[in-house]
Amino acid sequence: MDAAQTTRSPSLSNRLLRGSGLRHLIPYARPYYGLLFRGTVYACIGAAASAFSPVLLGRAVDALRAGVRLDLLAIYAVGLIALSATLAFFRYRLRMLSGTIAVGVTYQMGADLFARLLVLDQKTLQSYGTGDLLSRGTSDFIYIWRFFSAGFQMSAHALFLLGIGCTLMALTSPLLAAIVLIMLIVSVGAQISLGRGVELAFENVQRELARLSAFAQEHLNAARTLTAYSQERAAIKAFAQVSDAYALENMRYVLHANAVTPIPAMVVRLAATLVLAIGGVLIIQERLTIGQYVQFIVYLGLLSTAATQLSRAIERLQQGSAAAGRVGDVLIRHPAVADPPDAVRPELRGELRLENVSVKLGDQWVLRDIDLHVPVGQTIGIVGLTGAGKSTLLSLLVRARDPGRGRILIDGHDIRQIMLDTLRRAVGYVPQETLLFSLPLRENVNFGGEDISDEAIHAALLASRLANDLPQLPQGLDTLVGERGATLSGGQKQRTAIARALLREPRMLLLDDSLSSVDAHTASEILRELRTVRGGRTCLIVAQRMAAVRDADRIIVLEDGRIVEQGDHHELMALDGRYAAMVRRETSEE
Repeated sequence: MDAAQTTRSPSLSNRLLRGSGLRHLIPYARPYYGLLFRGTVYACIGAAASAFSPVLLGRAVDALRAGVRLDLLAIYAVGLIALSATLAFFRYRLRMLSGTIAVGVTYQMGADLFARLLVLDQKTLQSYGTGDLLSRGTSDFIYIWRFFSAGFQMSAHALFLLGIGCTLMALTSPLLAAIVLIMLIVSVGAQISLGRGVELAFENVQRELARLSAFAQEHLNAARTLTAYSQERAAIKAFAQVSDAYALENMRYVLHANAVTPIPAMVVRLAATLVLAIGGVLIIQERLTIGQYVQFIVYLGLLSTAATQLSRAIERLQQGSAAAGRVGDVLIRHPAVADPPDAVRPELRGELRLENVSVKLGDQWVLRDIDLHVPVGQTIGIVGLTGAGKSTLLSLLVRARDPGRGRILIDGHDIRQIMLDTLRRAVGYVPQETLLFSLPLRENVNFGGEDISDEAIHAALLASRLANDLPQLPQGLDTLVGERGATLSGGQKQRTAIARALLREPRMLLLDDSLSSVDAHTASEILRELRTVRGGRTCLIVAQRMAAVRDADRIIVLEDGRIVEQGDHHELMALDGRYAAMVRRETSEE
């Protein structure tokens, strides 16, 4: 069969898995096929030991009626003990093995999810929301783990026990075995047919849990704002509504699941009634012995346990499938910005050229027809009103996004052909929003650096003027910075980010309004220091303060995504256009 035929005629397993989240688990389970096979063998041995116990018990009962010797009864007792010990040993081995598989799969899948989240573009991440992603990365993995640990061992043992038990029953009484088998087939069929509804109900539960997590995360971050505007009652009321929606979906799931759970027990009780009635008739007709009758009764107990385990395993399957589908939905997303197959690793110096660059966000062009050439070592100031496209322009240079039209060249190489890690090592980027981690200040400054000396760290701290604040910190550089830098002021956060960028000694330095929270005197000191340390580096500075770009080699003014003016400070003041107006307004305000 050729490839086209294979595509047109997918296998039965592919058709069954196409709409199931389990298809995302197959690649992660593949390295453990050997362990899965061993686990299947353990389950088969344990189930066989459990299934043969009623046989010995039935023969012992018949032997008692025939007047057996005590030594033969002792042999039957030892046999039952040996079967019980075999069952316990292989069930333990199966449980340990399934736990190993569960840990391995969830660890690798979790690592892949985290790695994928780090490279996804901002638009894709925002389409999920932080709370939703946290829910997928935490609670969903609990159910994936349960699927492999509890679900596999319960289903494997139950299936073998049902198979071996029904076979042994058929050898004893085909009629009674046929009755039990038909009832079990009806039970399993009903559970499978109702299973999709349970899986969908569980997906809705996880979706509402994600909404609840997102709500809590967003409002905890905004706790100060809520207090300042006296919105605590409104937030509590809104939280109650989200919680009620989560509780409602949980109740729907419980109703679906509880409609399935009693089926095995109900079917086994019905089968037991039929076996008791028909078995009694067979004993009267001397077609069945008392021992065989007892054997069937014990089998019904075992099969009842096996059917219940199978029901729980199916529930784990449905939960694991729903959870894997939610995690897999993120894993199959590809980053909008990625390395092409023919990407290169040039030694970058920092010459920058933008040719007819345009960027469209939604239905609006935020940058239009940008042409710019920046020689190596030149400093460019970028100014303009809010929304002019300044930050978008800088984001293109680290490939946070790619332009919709035109191209960007660094040292003659199209930026889309440069390996991302090579590009980003060559660029020091300080964004508007400073993000710090709950780590010591030293590690926040030396973020991602290796073998960085204390002298280099202190030089970066001096250049950013963060060294002036070290005496105020209780443990200096070893002071633990709270979540998102909560223990630092806005200006300290920005200076930490500047020190972090300078420590990397980049060939290109991009400052996106990174002095907005720093007082004017400290800002002028930092700019004066930057003029020294940025020698030989290409530097682009976005600023709201005109003083920050006054000494730049060239200043460009953006308006509605276009370059409307450019030149040095004196040329633009002589032009008496938009730049001159912004300078006069700033001087007047001061």
